[in-house]
Amino acid sequence: MTTPGFGAFSSAVARAKADIFRRHFDPATLRPAETVKASMQCVRCGGLLTYTASAVDGRMTGRCSSAGCIQWKDLA
Repeated sequence: MTTPGFGAFSSAVARAKADIFRRHFDPATLRPAETVKASMQCVRCGGLLTYTASAVDGRMTGRCSSAGCIQWKDLA
């Protein structure tokens, strides 16, 4: 999922989620040790991407501050 060609063929949401996973998630449990509320540079437009990642179930939500840019919410 994180091969060099991944960015060329994946959506901006997939790239953002992969980056968040690399930064915060434990590969053994597939969730962060503590719930994360943070922000980073948006992979699509360079704006401010604010996101959360749950320590309970590993679900993520995210939203870019730029109008019409990426946003997502993991569902059950």
